[in-house]
Amino acid sequence: MKIRATLAVGIAATAALALSACTGGGTATGGGGADGEVTGEVTFQTWSLKNDKFTPYFDGVVKAFEKENPGVKVKWIDQPADGYEDKVLQQAESGELPDVVNLPPEYAYSLASAGQLMDLKTESSVLGDYVEGGVDAYTYDGIEGSFGFPWYLGTELNYWNTELLGKGGVTAPPETLQATLDAAEKLAAAGVQTISDVPSPKSLQIMVSDGGGTLDIVKDGKFVFNTPEAEAIVQRYADLYKAGAITPEALQNAGTANANINNFNKGTVAWATAGPNYIDKDIAVNAPTLLPNVAVTSGFGNPPLFVQGISVSANAKNPAAALAFAEYLTNTANQIEFVKLAVGFFPGTVEANADPSVFAETAQNEQQGVATDLAAAQMDKAKMLGAPQFTEAMETYAKQQIALAVKGDITPKEALDKAVEYAQQNLVD
Repeated sequence: MKIRATLAVGIAATAALALSACTGGGTATGGGGADGEVTGEVTFQTWSLKNDKFTPYFDGVVKAFEKENPGVKVKWIDQPADGYEDKVLQQAESGELPDVVNLPPEYAYSLASAGQLMDLKTESSVLGDYVEGGVDAYTYDGIEGSFGFPWYLGTELNYWNTELLGKGGVTAPPETLQATLDAAEKLAAAGVQTISDVPSPKSLQIMVSDGGGTLDIVKDGKFVFNTPEAEAIVQRYADLYKAGAITPEALQNAGTANANINNFNKGTVAWATAGPNYIDKDIAVNAPTLLPNVAVTSGFGNPPLFVQGISVSANAKNPAAALAFAEYLTNTANQIEFVKLAVGFFPGTVEANADPSVFAETAQNEQQGVATDLAAAQMDKAKMLGAPQFTEAMETYAKQQIALAVKGDITPKEALDKAVEYAQQNLVD
């Protein structure tokens, strides 16, 4: 068996965060391969979470589950952060994939493509308890089924420098993409820059959705994000660049992580997107003088969803026990306890997100509390961006071409067509 290795995109490497004591219970559900007695040994693998902070949580989960299911013994394994994807693929190829394993959607796609993961859509009766966008992240075009329980989630919000908005006569933060671009044009006339990044195919998905449309990255095995709707947005950016609404750094740093946040922290642009913990954990630390002038609003359209999940091996020796433990680990009560220390992340179940005050760290600044509530509220519409076949290298190349179009060196159509061609040529079967 040969499994295709994909480039990791999600949050796992930087989000090995969390956790404290567990509560709650779980029982085996579903039918087919996972229908049977909850008994036997289960191997469970995490990604760089075994240390002084994380170990007590997992020890507690394992002991509580074993107490409720006396016939089960759970063996917890942890792998280092570096080389995790390669390790998982090696385990699968050698027939040693753990029964229950922490996988981001990109890694799960590789394994699901090779028939290595249990289909939770048919085997679990509780999949409907989880955040829809998180479940969708483990549901792949061309593969029947769903292959992960959403475990902990992230998203993005819009942040505004109200002092700069006021200089341009914008009295309230814009609430839609169109309003933002219109405000950027107005602010540029007053000498205020709004934008310090150029759109990528992933961010174009959000922008198109804000107008009620849909932009697929991949469809039927082909990259298809070079649409007229995407071209129109890139053209609008090009017009705004000419008007002075976009910083020169946006073009120079296309594909550079956190470029827009760095500029926002300097107080040189009016708008940035960032995670829900941005105010207390970044602005308050790195740019405290900005605090009185920062406002936060919801993400546009279908905002991004960053996902870590728990999958079950299709070859688990004791599938009923493996599924029962995966459901137990990711149930509402355990997820709430998980994210109490995973600051800035959100649980993977709908019920757990209903009241963020139960798990969120106490806000040190008023707008941080607003950000937490907004992030929890948008979990029901947030979606994972891109596609598992769309690698970071493809994203970087696309942003570089789009930057050329924003500058006026090539047309938006040429930029997007080149990006699609590059992606198709570098698709790994």
